[in-house]
Amino acid sequence: MKRSNVVPAALLAFAVWFTWPATMARAQNGKKRLTAEIISHGDRLVAPGIFALAWRPGAHELTYIRRQGSGKDMKTSLMSYDAESKQERTLLQPSAGDPKLNLFSYQWSPQGDRLLLDDHRDLWLVDAASGAERRLTDDPEEKEDATFSPTGDRMAFVERNNIYSIDLKTGLLKQLTTDGNVDVLDGKLDWVYEEELANRATGRAYEWSPDGKIIAYLRLDDSPVPKYPLTHYLETHVSLTEERFPQAGDPNPLPSLHAVSVETGDSKSWTLSLHDSSLEYFGPSLTWTPDSKSVSFLTMNRAQNELKVRLWDVATGTDRVLLTEKDPYWINSLDPPRFLADGRFLWLSERDGWLHLYLCGADGDVIKQLTSGNWMIDHPAFSNAPMFQVDDKTGWVYFASTNPDPRERQVYRVRVDGGAMERLTQQPGSHSFDVSPDGGYFVDTFSNLETPPETRLLKSSGAAVATISKWENHLDEYTLGKTEFVEVKARDGATLYARLLKPADFNPKKKYPVIVDVYGGPHVQMIQNRFGVTGLEDQLFAQEGFLVWQLDNRGSWGRGHAWESAIFEHMGQHELADQLDGVAYLKSLPFVDAHRLAIWGWSYGGYMTLYALTHAPDVFKCGAAGGPVTDWKFYDSIYTERYMRTPGENPEGYKDSSPLEAADKLKAKVLIIHGTDDDNVHMQNTMNFLAALVNAQHPFELYIQPGQKHGFQGEAIRDFLSQRLVDFFKQNL
Repeated sequence: MKRSNVVPAALLAFAVWFTWPATMARAQNGKKRLTAEIISHGDRLVAPGIFALAWRPGAHELTYIRRQGSGKDMKTSLMSYDAESKQERTLLQPSAGDPKLNLFSYQWSPQGDRLLLDDHRDLWLVDAASGAERRLTDDPEEKEDATFSPTGDRMAFVERNNIYSIDLKTGLLKQLTTDGNVDVLDGKLDWVYEEELANRATGRAYEWSPDGKIIAYLRLDDSPVPKYPLTHYLETHVSLTEERFPQAGDPNPLPSLHAVSVETGDSKSWTLSLHDSSLEYFGPSLTWTPDSKSVSFLTMNRAQNELKVRLWDVATGTDRVLLTEKDPYWINSLDPPRFLADGRFLWLSERDGWLHLYLCGADGDVIKQLTSGNWMIDHPAFSNAPMFQVDDKTGWVYFASTNPDPRERQVYRVRVDGGAMERLTQQPGSHSFDVSPDGGYFVDTFSNLETPPETRLLKSSGAAVATISKWENHLDEYTLGKTEFVEVKARDGATLYARLLKPADFNPKKKYPVIVDVYGGPHVQMIQNRFGVTGLEDQLFAQEGFLVWQLDNRGSWGRGHAWESAIFEHMGQHELADQLDGVAYLKSLPFVDAHRLAIWGWSYGGYMTLYALTHAPDVFKCGAAGGPVTDWKFYDSIYTERYMRTPGENPEGYKDSSPLEAADKLKAKVLIIHGTDDDNVHMQNTMNFLAALVNAQHPFELYIQPGQKHGFQGEAIRDFLSQRLVDFFKQNL
């Protein structure tokens, strides 16, 4: 479960600012006031710069998508920036009247001479020099997860849950798998694998061998998984779709590993032993050894506390275990090994309590730990960016980490064979990186609390070369409150990181109501020194006279495994204790009205809102919960069991963690929000909670949004939601 209230997951790296540019009243200081009338035109206040950055193979060229204008007049171009000459040029610009090709889908051939694009259905090959287009497929079926072979002479894709390949010389299309169907997925992840094991970064589950002759792929058989019905009301004749969704304790997809020759079509399989109870899941990603003989994959038990790295020799069919990871709670990192030319490999592990990099021998034994300390390696949430990159020529390994401040991400490098780390970025804030193919440069995307994202080019040593792009920023035209980072001491002495937003006209002699904006769940960190950590929705609240408070409790990401695993088997309990320590700090401030506190959140934050209202019923005067889990027995198996085990193994933990079980304890005013098409946190959660409130004779407010999934989209819908929240807090605080 991830925070995805009203913004696309891809934009969460900067917690995108919500904007309402129409009917802007002027404040007394001459600046504009925010309203909740239109929320779909985000580029009116802070216009994103460039998108889809990629290095062109064999060149010092960084390519990206640049947009100009907006609405019907918007033009999208594929641009190239030469790192040596510092010159930008246009590579490809579809005509406005023929938006056939989806530029955002582009990927380079291994030789850097051709581009693969789609038109939202079929695949096209475009010559980078001439712009000449060649259609590769021509049928109405959707093509998914297309890739070039490493040799560049073929490509593969998934269609109707089967894998296909195309010989780019002859144009010959070959179907490589035939057993894919509505319940069997070849080379493609199902909902629960993509959501909970791949962290939404990719849906692809196949990998080319380095010589381009074999495709190894994961096969998922969803037929044992229960079906969950989703009702679509916005039709003349209401329709029903069914989603394969394993709830806690349910049967999971049956995984198996296969390899198929793209030349002959011959295939081999590696399947789970029905007698081996330690095997329940496969890792979502695969890697090959450089000689193309063996493929490495991860297997994990149902409790997700024992992981094995296996190496399968495709020709002989034999396999061996390279290494085993065990953890008393759960294993986070599912990145496969990264093999070096000499047979050694790099491995990410939390075995010392922090996610660090290890160098292992071909036998799987650890040679040395390359990084260490009370900090962790990390990458942007929901991103397919690698956790680290290796320059094989120089032996440098590049990564971003929480060192020296867990609220920041700084870029470092270290030699494969060990030695001192080098810090490559210096500005306080959040940095991400992508190293050029020759290792001479890296592109750094940077922001902090006061600085909108910038895309900058740096030498591999960290020396600045050029700033390529900045987000267009009009925020100075508006009346905005000021965010302060705060450190709070928990009752046991631990430091909790938080932020406090004050209205622009803040008066320390007044008493202010407070809205506690909560998420609180694992694998997410909200308090970071990055642009957009305070969104414009928060600013809208502050404009109406509210303080806005947010705190990362134990269980959240970025501070090591012990910090996160505090919630094990008892979700809600430790999170709430830390949140209440934050509330105690708020009450100590002379300008806080301790009798006018509200809480609100979405997804896990919706769960935390209801958990707080039912387990600390006298603290908050009101609360709003969007897309909330109300009992963990309703949520998916992989996520829930990672932290709670199964309902049969931990019945008391499920009961104690359930807002549903404690609905009769609720005292505050409550607004519950849910989308009818939510395929992540199903409406079953809200409906059961409402039934419990009726039984307890407790009134409630309800906002059901037809046709929307877990994250609400559409300008009218987002406008309505924001205004509904403002009105609710104004009426009840």
